[in-house]
Amino acid sequence: MSTASRVREDAVQTAYAPRVIPQRQTRVAASGGVLLALVGLFIGHTLEYLRVWGTAGVVASMTNPVHAYMLPVAGALVVLSAVFAVRLARAWQALNERLDRAAAGVRRIWRGRAADMPVERAAHSSPGARLAAIWLPLAAAQIALYLVQENVEAVASSRPAPGLGAITGIHWAAPLVHLYVALLLACLVRICQVLLHRREVVVERVEALLRAIVRRRRTLAPAVARPVARAVSPLEWVGSHLWQRPPPLLLDI
Repeated sequence: MSTASRVREDAVQTAYAPRVIPQRQTRVAASGGVLLALVGLFIGHTLEYLRVWGTAGVVASMTNPVHAYMLPVAGALVVLSAVFAVRLARAWQALNERLDRAAAGVRRIWRGRAADMPVERAAHSSPGARLAAIWLPLAAAQIALYLVQENVEAVASSRPAPGLGAITGIHWAAPLVHLYVALLLACLVRICQVLLHRREVVVERVEALLRAIVRRRRTLAPAVARPVARAVSPLEWVGSHLWQRPPPLLLDI
């Protein structure tokens, strides 16, 4: 592949990547946020019942027909959490593969071989994202889901819907419990983000070094001139020394 065609291909991929990667990240973030809210709702609901009625009350509530859905939901949440853990591990592995390719390219250039220039990646989220940006929306979603859950359970058990009474009275601490659970989940998410971001910074620096070296080599690569065909005369082909008179010999006197 020529240099011009390779540069065009890199430019096309670079222009196409910013449109695809943010959409994929938005879908992953949305689905991950819903999963976190459901996990936080389940944990907060269980802790609130444990606080009010103790261990026996939690077991009784789980065996209650109204809460019969809790165990299947717990199993589904565990499966979905495992799926997201696998995706997180794949993202980490992808960063490792990018780092290995970039380091291998630098080593090839150091040894005098050719190396491919990595494609520019789209801009990622800012590292200044704060914990509150994850914690507060997650806590609000958990509390809202908790209110919906308690009202639906009351209607299903032929009782009047309590409305906001689900977080007052005996369950006055339910919002605090959900705030605490949401804070723990947000800290876990933030730790994963920091680890991935640090790894990504290392990968991008090595790739930037490789791109700079490859561009420098392409700029300084000397143009190899093609040999010019020249007609050779018969005299030059045979040798001009055969047509010259030899020098005189010295005589012994």
